[in-house]
Amino acid sequence: MRKILGSTCSLVASALLVGGLVACGPTGRSTVDGNGGDGGNVDAFVPQTATLTGKVWAPNQGPGQAAPGQEIPIYGALVYLTKTKPDAIPQNAYCEKCVDTPAGGVLSSHDGSFSLSAAPGTYWLVVQKGQFRIEQQINVVDGATALTAAQTTLPSKNDPANGAWIPKIAIVRGFSDNIQDVMGKLGFGTMGGNTWSSPMGEAGPEMTMYQYNASGADLDVNLLFNNIEEMRKYHIIFFPCATSMGSYDSTLRDQNKLKNIRQFVKEGGKLYVTDWSGEVADRAFPQQIELGDSGADSNGTYDPATLTGTLTTVGDSDGAYYDNDDGRAVDPNLGMWLGLQVGPTEANATPAMYNSQRFPITHNYNWVKSLKSVSIGLDPNGVPVIDEPKAWVAGTTPAAGGQHPQAVTYTPTGCGKVLYSTFQTSNTAHAGMYPQERVLLYLIMEIQQCSEVIVE
Repeated sequence: MRKILGSTCSLVASALLVGGLVACGPTGRSTVDGNGGDGGNVDAFVPQTATLTGKVWAPNQGPGQAAPGQEIPIYGALVYLTKTKPDAIPQNAYCEKCVDTPAGGVLSSHDGSFSLSAAPGTYWLVVQKGQFRIEQQINVVDGATALTAAQTTLPSKNDPANGAWIPKIAIVRGFSDNIQDVMGKLGFGTMGGNTWSSPMGEAGPEMTMYQYNASGADLDVNLLFNNIEEMRKYHIIFFPCATSMGSYDSTLRDQNKLKNIRQFVKEGGKLYVTDWSGEVADRAFPQQIELGDSGADSNGTYDPATLTGTLTTVGDSDGAYYDNDDGRAVDPNLGMWLGLQVGPTEANATPAMYNSQRFPITHNYNWVKSLKSVSIGLDPNGVPVIDEPKAWVAGTTPAAGGQHPQAVTYTPTGCGKVLYSTFQTSNTAHAGMYPQERVLLYLIMEIQQCSEVIVE
């Protein structure tokens, strides 16, 4: 027998969750991690004569925030009621095990919709996906009540005192992969037109900016590479495409620096890495993904227990440029979610319904030759644990022919996750969000999910 680590749980979103099923993300339940409240204190034996309905929306992308018809729903968000205010979400990287959901909790469907039954009374309403959470006290009355978008749109500001929680995020500025513009559209800071300009927030910046060869107000990326304590400050660290990682070649050959990256992931941190910045993930975890471009892949091993490793081949991840017009969502839930949305593409600014089985993916700078299952240790019961990378999106690679993975997640240490995409997110300032940007928004949410198996 062995256990396979997937990248997401497989619960049916519209199903009612009861005790005994596993929650797919940080919830309001009590855990040793301090991330929960008493979700089990809603008495299921009291007549549930009240029904709450609504839709969960992405931060700053709900009705009245996004262009009409281009709003972005959230799939798989947990919605529940509790008599007790949920405990605080740890404000640093942490490892969370999947546990039972609160009694009566439901998950939002692909269009963000949900329906929740309860007995009349005063509760905390909690809506959560990963470290995004909004909580508010409401009075539930008999009959049907439609919750407003303001009550069900995930926040873009970290304001725990007022029930708004978001992940702590660091972004290392890339070359042309301006992920900060996408985060700005989610409300993470101020925007100048369609370009992110500066952080905001009474409780401190929603994002911290780092930079390769830093100058100006940004911090130097070496603060992250050299210091695990600096990395631990964040739930997610973004390494979008850099012009070249050549000046950091020796840094990312140093097993002590690579150990910091491994330690961050082992403790529950999430890495988001795109194309030419691939060395960050490919050298720390060289086994899960084989990159296709000549000289662009690293080979070697690492030990998930001791976090030590070797590099027998040192790749640079710098692949050649290509676009493809036949991107498709490999994951069925991603496909159903994307296929319900309307928006622009880079080739056509006129909004249209997306085809999740054929959409353009631009600015690829590498391709994935193969995905490899990797043994990463034993679970607490002594059962072998296999990390099996998951492809979310695929498209045709001209250099090799045929479709290959273009967005992949894996769990190389049994807890935190790594997301690697061959394509960049946002190359030019533009209104709305293109399909590949929406895909990566979906995956940003997914990589925050709890860990199904913890390796001892």
